[in-house]
Amino acid sequence: MNMSHVVNHLTFGKKVTPRAISDMQRLIPHIGSSHDRLNGRSFVNTHNLEANVTIEHYIQIVKTEVVTRNGYKLIEDYEYTAHSSVAHSLDIPVAKFHLELSPMQVLITENQKSFSHFITNVCAIIGGVFTVAGIVDSILHNTIRMIKKVELGKNF
Repeated sequence: MNMSHVVNHLTFGKKVTPRAISDMQRLIPHIGSSHDRLNGRSFVNTHNLEANVTIEHYIQIVKTEVVTRNGYKLIEDYEYTAHSSVAHSLDIPVAKFHLELSPMQVLITENQKSFSHFITNVCAIIGGVFTVAGIVDSILHNTIRMIKKVELGKNF
């Protein structure tokens, strides 16, 4: 029996509008990448059409929430990963969908950094520049001093 099929549409939870996903792209570049993984995909039995073939889909569903810095819940979404396999079956051929709800959830929050954090980062950059400049100056100074000693014929 041929168990070939097409998954036209598979989503979980409320539909997230494309505008909400595009608004979130500035905060989380990868958000929405786990949507519609199976949509429009066809699973065709290319093996012996007389053989009993089972097509299995393993789907893991994870809840994702995005919360802004003032506590407003921007998106409550369910994303999923899917793996499909084809196996020969001795029994009746089947198209199986194994759904696994994850007990964990992804919580993405937007946090504002304080002014002291900005000052600390600026000081770290300035300190790094001074350190590298000091190392380069020391290397150049010692190299020039060594070259002068060699020119004068002194031992180092």
